[in-house]
Amino acid sequence: MTLTEIVCNNLDKVRKEHDLSTRELGFRSGMPQKTVHNVLNMTNVPRIDTIETMCKALLISPQAVVTPYLPLNMLMSRRIGRFVEQYARLNMEQRDRVEQLLNELSEET
Repeated sequence: MTLTEIVCNNLDKVRKEHDLSTRELGFRSGMPQKTVHNVLNMTNVPRIDTIETMCKALLISPQAVVTPYLPLNMLMSRRIGRFVEQYARLNMEQRDRVEQLLNELSEET
């Protein structure tokens, strides 16, 4: 799956969850309905600013929208962006500890 497919599929999943038409998402994004339609149907490769604008209108993090296979509840969570930013500020040893903790937690489920 390409990054374009991941982004467009994730945007469309959230749009449908919010029960928005492409016209309504266009209105909320301040862009033409045709642009929204073309992005969601992968007719055009979206520009970064278009993705950011659509994410803002859908109340989701751009960091989340580029991540494949996220469950809808995680995709719609505002926490993903904060987690990525916090993780980026950690040193290598701290990142290793976080990954170890995540591995341990995932083994419990």
